Amino acid sequence: MASDLANSKLSLDGATRSEKALAATSDSTPVINGNKSTVVNKKPGTLPPRAVDGYRRKVLTRKRHQDGQLITLEHGWAVRYYEPGEGNRKRVQKFLGSYEKLTKPQAKKTMREVLAVVNENVAVPSETETTTFREYADRWIEDCETRKKKPIKESVSRDWRSILKNHLDGPIGDLPLSDVGNRTMKSLVERLSRKKLAPATIRNICLVVKLVKASAIDEDGNQLFPERWNSRFIDAPTVDPTKQRRPTFTAEQVSAIVRTATGRLQMAAILFASSGLRAGELLGLEFRHFDGTSITVNQAVWGPGQVQGPKTQNAYRTVDLHPSVSALLKQFIGKRTSGFIFRASSGGPLTQANFLRRELHPLLESLEIPMRGFHSFRRFRNTFLRQSHCPDGLLKFWMGHAGASMSDTYDRSREDMQYRQDVAKAMGFGFDLPVALTAKCKREKSSQSDVISLIGRQEETVISG
Repeated sequence: MASDLANSKLSLDGATRSEKALAATSDSTPVINGNKSTVVNKKPGTLPPRAVDGYRRKVLTRKRHQDGQLITLEHGWAVRYYEPGEGNRKRVQKFLGSYEKLTKPQAKKTMREVLAVVNENVAVPSETETTTFREYADRWIEDCETRKKKPIKESVSRDWRSILKNHLDGPIGDLPLSDVGNRTMKSLVERLSRKKLAPATIRNICLVVKLVKASAIDEDGNQLFPERWNSRFIDAPTVDPTKQRRPTFTAEQVSAIVRTATGRLQMAAILFASSGLRAGELLGLEFRHFDGTSITVNQAVWGPGQVQGPKTQNAYRTVDLHPSVSALLKQFIGKRTSGFIFRASSGGPLTQANFLRRELHPLLESLEIPMRGFHSFRRFRNTFLRQSHCPDGLLKFWMGHAGASMSDTYDRSREDMQYRQDVAKAMGFGFDLPVALTAKCKREKSSQSDVISLIGRQEETVISG
């Protein structure tokens, strides 16, 4: 019994010496989470290894030679050592022989023979264990862009790359992916919270970390580093939907915008508020998408005039228009027969950022309406249809939202075109609609009076819908 206690103490002392040896070779670094790190941190702003998963596992994986531990059992001698392998190694106890067959010197000799074989087959950390988070993240993004099953859109790729560049490459980019775990995530969340980022933003950043970690797979498609994320330990801030910023327009504000706007902005505002289209969907409309009574959505414009598919599968849809709105859209199109309905001077699609900054925001400022984006029109339309008791199946179909129940799956009212048109006419549009569009004054060298007499503002008769 005494020898067992002594050997146990030697084992603990040995572990303590390895920890002290590691600490002695490191310089002090700032305090992280209340604990003073003893690992060299050559890159300011990055998380040191101690802030990741501790040092004990690293000591065991870096160790190249084992002396083993000879222990006495009830019936004989045994040796304890660590079985080499990838990641965390397992402690093994192997029986050497009984007291009748082996003396203590003979038991030590047998132990050395066993350990000689073990030390000859020392497991060297594989490449997968040393590959950094940044390298795996680059592979993950490329795979998401080029895979056959649901490749991500350019807009999603841009957002993810921005998250990696601005929030992840600095703190954890140089860490081995195998070391990125719950403690890493907790430290990262604390860092992001100190930057006063919104809870939804922190949630999206953490999602990218989890996706990168799960993307590391072996030849059979199994995860190399399966992780059980502990949300309670990570302690990320909770997203409160009631506190998220979701601006919208009122009926009075939409009426003022439509009444004051001219040219393409006036038509765009009318179409936004009466159809609920997303900005990219509206700017991606071509003449072939308008049949005189409805709009077919099968493409969208993103970024600097790049055409891509709509946001989701449910976004592929047909949006029926009120007859008065269809008449104004025909007037806006005029004799044009091809190209984009809302086009730039080059003939290509409008850029959403330029359209917003150069036309809508100056108009909102002149009307003393708080700055908002095009999506506020979409929220206005959704609210108006709900308040008008629009059939739920058609509301989701027109807005491009997914069904939430089996009843939504069984609902085929979207396939009845006459029914859709009747409902669209009965619902109305919820704001004051002009009878005719107002032309935008062109910048010419002639006098202001000539321009007004030539183009002018048409006298408007207002229709309430």
